[in-house]
Amino acid sequence: MLMTRIRSAKALRSVGPLLLETGTLRTSLLHSSYEFLCFACERGFSSGVSSNRNLSYRERLRSGIVWLQKLGFAFAVMGKMLKLGYDPDTVTFSTLINGVCHGGKVFEAVELVERMVQMDVIPNFIVLNTIVNGLCLQGKVSEAMALIDRMVENGCQPDGATYGPILNIMCKSGNIALALDLLRKMEHRKVKPQVVTYSMIIDSLCKDGSLDDALGLFNEMETKGIKANVITYNSLIGGFCSAGRWNDGAELLRDMITREITPNVVTFSALIDSFLKERKLTEPQELFNEMITRDEANKMLDLMVSKGCDPNILTFIILINGYCKAGWVEDGMRLFRKMPLRGVVANTVTYSTLIQGFCQSGKLDVAKEVFQDMVSQGANPDTVTYKILLDGLCDNGELEEALEVLEKMHNCKIDPDICIYTIIIHGMCNASKVDDAWDLFCSLPLKGVKPNVKTFTVMIRKKGSLPEANMLLRKMEEDGIAPNDCTYNTIIRAHLLGGDIATSAKLIEEMKSCGFSSDASTVEMVMDMLSDGRLDKSFLDMLS
Repeated sequence: MLMTRIRSAKALRSVGPLLLETGTLRTSLLHSSYEFLCFACERGFSSGVSSNRNLSYRERLRSGIVWLQKLGFAFAVMGKMLKLGYDPDTVTFSTLINGVCHGGKVFEAVELVERMVQMDVIPNFIVLNTIVNGLCLQGKVSEAMALIDRMVENGCQPDGATYGPILNIMCKSGNIALALDLLRKMEHRKVKPQVVTYSMIIDSLCKDGSLDDALGLFNEMETKGIKANVITYNSLIGGFCSAGRWNDGAELLRDMITREITPNVVTFSALIDSFLKERKLTEPQELFNEMITRDEANKMLDLMVSKGCDPNILTFIILINGYCKAGWVEDGMRLFRKMPLRGVVANTVTYSTLIQGFCQSGKLDVAKEVFQDMVSQGANPDTVTYKILLDGLCDNGELEEALEVLEKMHNCKIDPDICIYTIIIHGMCNASKVDDAWDLFCSLPLKGVKPNVKTFTVMIRKKGSLPEANMLLRKMEEDGIAPNDCTYNTIIRAHLLGGDIATSAKLIEEMKSCGFSSDASTVEMVMDMLSDGRLDKSFLDMLS
């Protein structure tokens, strides 16, 4: 169809050769209306222009595509060129192919490049890259590969960028083996891969967990004189840090700085996350200017800033979380106060992390202050935030306030999940309000919430009587909820206290078959019962 459009272009009226060769008129044409441009080209095509005639045609072709977005006119120009015996060159075809591809008609572009070959016009890598990219945008990877192979056979030499879109699709879809095969094919064709090519494959290998293969490819590219960039290093450092291989990640950072490749926020976030998770708070000192234990994360932050790398919200969350988990919640709070100075606005996760840190360190009043500040600053608490606060309130015996917070959740149209209801039930039991806990437990199905293993275990532990504990255990099984180690130990202790030694022994064997073991409370109870003669010594062997 495309070739028919080109061959059937109508003959146009002719005028003098100077009409289109004057610079003033040529400039006017590029900005003229479609109708005037057609008229001017009709008058100019049959002129006797010799030296610069193809240049004029290219300008007309470009006018049709770039300025007027009229592909039909561009094809008419090409058709007239062919009819009048003018030979389009590579640049002319490239202009038309680029317009066709941008118009989404990539298969017509393929027809054009085939026509080029028939006319002994060898496509250059720009033409090839344009069509390959167009095919890949439509997901036609196999067609793109086949086109490259055909063009290579006809003397067109692809470059490193030609294979980029294909490799990108392969890597994103997890076809790392195919990407590596294509890399070797490029080398066989004497096509030098670009740093972005290696970086894409290295990133995919890291995400796949094939870290040693990624490092091997990194060393290969260095050997071949292809210099890694910050993206390459980030993929490797992030991969090694995620796998807990801190030393490898730190070594890569050293190498990065030695090569004067400036780390960015992604680099530092991966490293900060790693050494705080692993509590590598004093290693490696030589890498971070002799950082001392309590100030390491802050020094990392200062190092980021000194390198011109502004920390983002993720960086602050990682640091604050690390401080809180290490028990240094005040340090986390000081870092939190630095966020506005860096132009970073705290979000729900940041506040929730601090609230949890203060709750776990026994500073419930401060946690409540942070919660109030969170609300006043417009960072809306989510289910996780409420869970953290309710857990802190109930653990500290402030059940009434916890119930008020639960009511606020309802008022804010936030539906509590089973984790939150379990926290409240546990809090009620600890406050000796077991009947209230039981009522809430029984009402859960009416609320559309299904109890989980932890909810059942809390009720089994607190309900008191052995028959009720057995009833709850049967209800668990009926609901398809498997007991965990805590459930087994709770029900075993209940039977031991009730003097039902046989059932206790049976439950111990069942627990062991599920891969669980006795906890410290069960062992302590057994030892007490052995010492006062209520149990035989053989029972102790059963626990091991």
